[in-house]
Amino acid sequence: MEKLRAIIVDDEANARQALTNLLQIVCPEVEISGQAKNVDSALDLIHLQRPNLVFLDIQMPGKSGFDLLACFEKIDFGVIFTTAYQEYAVRAFRVSAIDYLLKPIDPDELQAAVEKYKSQATSITPQQVTILQENIQNPKTSSLKQRLRNNHQRIALPTAEGIHIVQMNDIIQCESLGSYTKFHLTHHKVIVVSRLLKEYEEILDNYYFFRVHQSNIINLEHIKRYVKGDGGQVWMSDGAEIEVSRRRKDDFLALLSDFYVNSGKIV
Repeated sequence: MEKLRAIIVDDEANARQALTNLLQIVCPEVEISGQAKNVDSALDLIHLQRPNLVFLDIQMPGKSGFDLLACFEKIDFGVIFTTAYQEYAVRAFRVSAIDYLLKPIDPDELQAAVEKYKSQATSITPQQVTILQENIQNPKTSSLKQRLRNNHQRIALPTAEGIHIVQMNDIIQCESLGSYTKFHLTHHKVIVVSRLLKEYEEILDNYYFFRVHQSNIINLEHIKRYVKGDGGQVWMSDGAEIEVSRRRKDDFLALLSDFYVNSGKIV
């Protein structure tokens, strides 16, 4: 069995030891090459050991896990964040397409994260880290003006070819293709991601997107016209005509009205 060289960066000794013990049990192919309790010692350890994978705590006294990654012009190792953040942090990690483990770490989730790294063997990009930082302290909001500001942030879309960094307001709609989601972007660009539309419904809940139908999530910024009907129909900026589910109609029209009020656009 080929070994994966890994290091653990966490300011809490108990947390480092607990993760080491778990890895020995559920991921024996992972060899811990060292541990660090702060960013400065982690930086030295990474340069010395050249690990394949770094388990990285976000919140540490002094410098954070983000500060560590900012030291690298190119991040040529895999990163799995370990964090005590809850709730809204999950959305932030999904938006940035970065793997994470919530403390206390679940053995099955740890094993799944390591298997995912082994199957993809990809490092993360500085842009993904920036997206995570932008979203990590951005809680789920009912503020419609905040949603509008959020719509000008970015999302990382993982594909077989690599990570695509996309502006939220360049997404026209997301279309379900079974276990895949097809992103329709401006300039007729298309990106297909191996994730369910349901996952992106949860991710985009903090933005001006709405799931108008079982198969479609749309960006309200790209609606050109709403045509009344049983559920109705929206005409999008790329010429797509999308049905609105009858049971979603009232919620959709309420959000659309709020969007126009907050954006200053005319219906």
